[in-house]
Amino acid sequence: EVLQYIGEHYSEELSLDILAQNFFVSKYHLSHEFSKSVGTSIYRYILLKRLLSARQLLLGGVTPSEAALRCGFKDYTSFFRAFKGEYGISPRACCLTGNK
Repeated sequence: EVLQYIGEHYSEELSLDILAQNFFVSKYHLSHEFSKSVGTSIYRYILLKRLLSARQLLLGGVTPSEAALRCGFKDYTSFFRAFKGEYGISPRACCLTGNK
């Protein structure tokens, strides 16, 4: 259920606290069980979900700043750093080259 919720709400403000409140469990329990089941932290999972969606938007012709906003990043700088860290290229280079 948590994965489905994240999939439907990743573009909104989303945190461990918000998820714990929505699922009526402690954030410590949720964090532990999520990591055990999925193999990564909730924070990392949400970040990767957002980056994957942003990359698909970029490849579809959406501007980097618009992709960042649509995918739930609060500012372009944090999006740029996360994108470059994960994919090794800038968001603009991704949309210019069509790099998959």
